[in-house]
Amino acid sequence: MTGRRDHYAVLGVRREATLGEIRAAFRALARRYHPDTNRTDPEAERVFKRVARAYEVLRDPGRRLAYDEGRSRGRFGSPGSGGRASFEIADRTLYHSDLGHHSDFYQSGDPLTIREAAALVDRNAEWIRRAIRDGRLGATRGRAGYLVRRRDIERFDRMASRHRREP
Repeated sequence: MTGRRDHYAVLGVRREATLGEIRAAFRALARRYHPDTNRTDPEAERVFKRVARAYEVLRDPGRRLAYDEGRSRGRFGSPGSGGRASFEIADRTLYHSDLGHHSDFYQSGDPLTIREAAALVDRNAEWIRRAIRDGRLGATRGRAGYLVRRRDIERFDRMASRHRREP
C-alpha cells in the first residue's frame, strides 16, 4: 500500500507469524518505545503509536485477514472476492468489479457520441446539440465530435418536456 508502512515490517515479524510471535514482538517494541520509558528519543512516541496500530490490526484474526487480502488484491479487493478486482479492458477503460453491477458502472460513465445519445433517448440529434450549445447539457470534445455521458443524457431527457404532434 502506498503511503503506509507494512504492519508486519513495523513489528519485525514474518507474514506467517503466529499470534504468540506477534504479541512477543509487540511487547518488546512497546517496552523500548513507550513514551514513559523512553524520554530521550523525540521519535519514540510516534514509533510507539505505529507499533500499537500494527498490533491492533494483526492481533485480531478478522482484521488481519482483511489486511492481508487488501495488500494482496489491491485497493478494491476485499475478503471473499475472487480474483483480481481491478483490470483494464481492451479500450483501456479501468474496471473495478466491486463497484456494484458492471452495467451500472458503464452506463454512468460511458461516453456517447451525439448520434448514439439521440438514438438512446429517441430524440433528434439537433436537440442535443442545441442543449450543449446553450449550456444545459455538459459535453466534452472528442475525436468523434461532442461526447456526452449516458447518465447525463438520460437525466436531461427526463427533465425536458416532449412536444407531441397532434394528428
